[in-house]
Amino acid sequence: MLYVSRFVSDRDRDPELWATIWQAKAPPTLKLIGAYNLGGDERVFIWEGETVADLQFMDSFNDVGRLDTSPAFDRTVGWQHAFAGNLEAFEVNMRSRGLRSDEDINAALDLRRRGLDAPTPQSARRQARAWASERENLGETE
Repeated sequence: MLYVSRFVSDRDRDPELWATIWQAKAPPTLKLIGAYNLGGDERVFIWEGETVADLQFMDSFNDVGRLDTSPAFDRTVGWQHAFAGNLEAFEVNMRSRGLRSDEDINAALDLRRRGLDAPTPQSARRQARAWASERENLGETE
């Protein structure tokens, strides 16, 4: 399972952090994918874990700061299509995953097409609100 952890700690306590982490020794099932300093007292860790021991190791960060961890679901490809404004590739990706019905996919495409075709950001947001209202009137939500 992929996780993202956001860690906030007082940098004056970094020696305690390093001593704690080095002493604990991560389980072999924990795979660190990325560690990023955000500036100030914040860091982000992207990691994969399979066992309770993986979560317990990461929880040891709470001894010297505050760690908030959430499971993460990779949606990079969809975001890449959105950034590029490539609705056709987005549709291919949605259909290839086979996780949604044709009706759900068509509704998702309709929303994105409205945004893509809107002349301004304000108009795009109005289109999104209209889309949501239409879905609500149908008793559906995306």
